[in-house]
Amino acid sequence: MNEAIGDELSALDIHTDPKTPSRIPYPSVKNLSAAKHARVFDPARKILLNVSRMVLHASDGLWSAQAALGRATIEADLDRRLREMVILRVAHLQRSDYELFHHRELARRMGVTDAEIEAILSDDLTALAPPDHALIAFASEVIRDVSPSDGALADMRRHYSDQFLFDIVVLIGSYMLTARIAAVGGVAVEDQPVTSW
Repeated sequence: MNEAIGDELSALDIHTDPKTPSRIPYPSVKNLSAAKHARVFDPARKILLNVSRMVLHASDGLWSAQAALGRATIEADLDRRLREMVILRVAHLQRSDYELFHHRELARRMGVTDAEIEAILSDDLTALAPPDHALIAFASEVIRDVSPSDGALADMRRHYSDQFLFDIVVLIGSYMLTARIAAVGGVAVEDQPVTSW
């Protein structure tokens, strides 16, 4: 390994080495493919989350598809508050402590109130405003049942465009995938939650 790469690894490892073991060991960042190395050591990268480190086990094609989907859900033209509400619902219904750890704080920063968070993390959505209720009820049925009921779909379409509806379906799928990567790998939560994207 050349010295420049060694220096990069040392700098990255200081900030990202997980302090708690995972069910499956995290892959070494020393033997990454060129594509993975470029992404992991991108100077614009703020942090390498443990779940992002775990998915480096995947083959380059599948890793790159997952990474692209993750970036797309962050960069999508979605209302940040609504996006975080849906992610919290995914995390709750998928029992993803990892996602809950990071997205509770992100949701608060995006304007989701503690009362709304409490409703999303329960089965009582009555505290939510009608558009938010329609969104979380729709998301809940997609997460649990794959296909929403006609009533949930109609209510969602009363409040939101079809583009938004399908953006939400993709967002749900992305975070269900993240929940599974974290659960299968036994990914440990970081010391501090992410506070921005």
